[in-house]
Amino acid sequence: MKKKRAVAGGLLLVLGIAQSVSAGTTTVTYHVDPSYMVLVPANTTIPFNEESVNYGKIRVEEAQIEEGKCIQVELISDKKLKNQSGKEGEIPYEILADTTAFTKARYTTAGEETVLGITIDRESWKKAPSGSYADTVTFQISYVDATD
Repeated sequence: MKKKRAVAGGLLLVLGIAQSVSAGTTTVTYHVDPSYMVLVPANTTIPFNEESVNYGKIRVEEAQIEEGKCIQVELISDKKLKNQSGKEGEIPYEILADTTAFTKARYTTAGEETVLGITIDRESWKKAPSGSYADTVTFQISYVDATD
């Protein structure tokens, strides 16, 4: 018995067509808006007769800022604990960064921080009438020119 073989063959024809192609350019852009996240101390309670307590820290968690700019954190407070029970009385205090009174600081990089403490001198404790005392501390955070 004879087997037949089939051979398939074909012809591939490629025709070239002349075409005019011109080159062009485009621009791809992206803008990153400045953004930052700053953590400030939480509410705190000062134990009676303590002359120095940790107040926490200001910490820059994220910072995508433009060159020549910075994040400014300014402390706003009259630094007097006021008697909340309707009686006269104040207890003056200081907020310190290391051993210096803290008023404001500038930051440019994530991870920067300032450790804060609160001090009340012994004489102020002695003069204070009984009662509960409180004060409000505001940390004003601004995006400013670094040269100002």
